[in-house]
Amino acid sequence: MALLISIEIEVELVIHHSHHLRNIVVKRLELPGLSFRVTPDSTIGGYPIEALDIPPRASHPDGEPRYDLLNFRLKTKLDCSHFHRGQKVLVEKLQVE
Repeated sequence: MALLISIEIEVELVIHHSHHLRNIVVKRLELPGLSFRVTPDSTIGGYPIEALDIPPRASHPDGEPRYDLLNFRLKTKLDCSHFHRGQKVLVEKLQVE
């Protein structure tokens, strides 16, 4: 039986400017070293996630790369409207690898 977890995150950016983009870039607030994958039942803030996309390329003000960001793709673009920068929510039903 797979171990499912939830992690607390903070929304950094909502990307929904084109037909195909429906991503939420988030910062992990806990469990920084834990590896996991999205399941068919995974949600962010109660809204279904389709995938964990390639991590965004971002840097701190000093130019150092940011490795604390994750990039989740929502199942529907309409769900993007439920998220805003600074919002703290749970990502639930992630499978530990």
